[in-house]
Amino acid sequence: MFFDQYDRFYTTSQTSPFPHRLNGRHQAIIARNASIISGKRVLDIASHDGRWSFAALQAGAAHVTGIEPRRELIANAHETFAHYGVEESRFDFQCGDVFDLLSAQSFDVVLCLGFYYHTIRHAELLDKIERTGAQFAVIDTEVTPTVDEVAEAPSDDPRLVFANPYSVQLLSDPVDDQQMAWQDSLTRNGRTLVGRPSRAAVKYMANHFGYACETYDWSSHFQARPEQAASMVDYSEGWRDTFFLSKR
Repeated sequence: MFFDQYDRFYTTSQTSPFPHRLNGRHQAIIARNASIISGKRVLDIASHDGRWSFAALQAGAAHVTGIEPRRELIANAHETFAHYGVEESRFDFQCGDVFDLLSAQSFDVVLCLGFYYHTIRHAELLDKIERTGAQFAVIDTEVTPTVDEVAEAPSDDPRLVFANPYSVQLLSDPVDDQQMAWQDSLTRNGRTLVGRPSRAAVKYMANHFGYACETYDWSSHFQARPEQAASMVDYSEGWRDTFFLSKR
């Protein structure tokens, strides 16, 4: 298992540093896409402690840029990269808000892992991703639970009023929690508004910006690796999913 070889990542963050979970997500996000990542310039949105930036480099990425608002997590990433001997020329961590920093930068691949449900600016973020020139993106996010989703039905109506499956559930995140959203202009009394999109909404927005979209087969994943399900209940119970966006 990948992270068993680099087990510092089990201690450098408070956010779900569980071996089965990290290794399961690595299979879906990095291992599956290693041939796409290899040799590419990668952007890691909300790069956290650098776990996925590091994994992308180990998969052969030419360079990784991480954007992360929490300085302590960037410090942890630098320490871990140094510990494992990663050349400083291969990565860059930028501290700040992705909506402020992500402009006039070009990338081949974008990773948006665990951030898409910590904002309500979903379309704006996809716009910024598309403007980087990225041909491939991975969005790993909480979604509207399967039991709450409206089934998609064929329609030529560009403004679907009834039985619209393209929904976003509003939630409120505490901004002082490392596992939640970062403080932004919407923050009031220590909390900010975020949105959990439906699967259909993610695909709808991806299509608008010119990306074909497919999802990872988590059901088959857990059939093959049942030991991982207990630490990945959000995936196994249907309220988190992994989307692969390919530029048409």
